[in-house]
Amino acid sequence: MQSARLVDGRQLTWQEFGLPGGRPVLYFHGGGSISLEAGIFHREAVENNIRLIATNRPGADGSTLCPGRPVAGYSDDLRELLDGLEIDRFACFGESNGGMVTMAVAATMAPRVVGAIPINPTVPWFDPMARSVSPWSVAIAYRLMKHWPGLLFKAAAGSADRLRRQRAEAPPSDAFSRLDLLGPPPGIEEDVGEFQWRVMAQPAGKQALLAELKWASSDWGFDHYAIPTTLDFYCGAYDAQAPFALVLADRNPDARFHSFSYGHLAFSHPDARRRILHRIASYFAQES
Repeated sequence: MQSARLVDGRQLTWQEFGLPGGRPVLYFHGGGSISLEAGIFHREAVENNIRLIATNRPGADGSTLCPGRPVAGYSDDLRELLDGLEIDRFACFGESNGGMVTMAVAATMAPRVVGAIPINPTVPWFDPMARSVSPWSVAIAYRLMKHWPGLLFKAAAGSADRLRRQRAEAPPSDAFSRLDLLGPPPGIEEDVGEFQWRVMAQPAGKQALLAELKWASSDWGFDHYAIPTTLDFYCGAYDAQAPFALVLADRNPDARFHSFSYGHLAFSHPDARRRILHRIASYFAQES
């Protein structure tokens, strides 16, 4: 874990994976998670000569809270970090709320971003189009975010252990199971699967999660239909946020939509990881 003091006195913490001298890529963890999540992509980062820099957002793992600003304001913290690391051009990607942050960075730091990959990005519920195409499960989640965020925190507490126990106790079957959509996906390597369970069992804490929910349920502070950066949206085939990600891919000027098997957390499948990091590496190849 590394730490930097920002000009306003707050702390920003981050971890690095991949190769120290590799091409710089920022990773943004999911809502309520921590920077350790980026370690899921460590092998692919090494294979693609990538220096993977994973920041902890306000309230998570040592990073100081910063209430009262939209998600677009997070780019101010990142500019300070990148300037301190002497990094000019970079790529970025992130999952769920980290996908929302990825879009915010691609919009507000466009001259410095070679390309961005939002994975299962959060839906902007303030947008009528997002509400019209998203399934009922997303509507329920956003009502909870706005009106009863504490309930979401209570539901998240211990959820990784409960889910892992349910999957272990489920009878063996070759048929499709809804449990396969939660947690590490079928087909993942044993060690990476164990690592993902470990990450899921180490949430960022209540204050960090509440700050994330506030960001997700409020106006984001940028036009999510006019992001002037190359975008590649990756979504699980069964992810509830995929329908609106397809709209975002259609509406933004330089964007594409890609899917991978299973659900929200299946970005950790080896095929999904390989495709995502290979696409990121291609951004830098196009720069050469």
